[in-house]
Amino acid sequence: MKKRQFYDLQDPTGGKIWLTPKSLSIRWHTTLGTLSQWRWNGVGPLYFKKGKGVLYDLQEVERFENDNMRQSTSQFIELIKKEEDQERR
Repeated sequence: MKKRQFYDLQDPTGGKIWLTPKSLSIRWHTTLGTLSQWRWNGVGPLYFKKGKGVLYDLQEVERFENDNMRQSTSQFIELIKKEEDQERR
């Protein structure tokens, strides 16, 4: 069985690996519409846009994944409270 690859483009010099929205939606088991809304609302990983084309740098996707790892749903609430406390100071 062939290993599924989640990227579509690689810099020929061995540099960046780029994911299309379709590839990212498969990786995250989400819809293209969700990714589109995230781009519109300014959430989600950083992306590159040229004309109508959108590409995601694999390193930015992995950074976003790591930044959003949680052990429980309460961790998110704790982070928000910490940020609010820091803003008040």
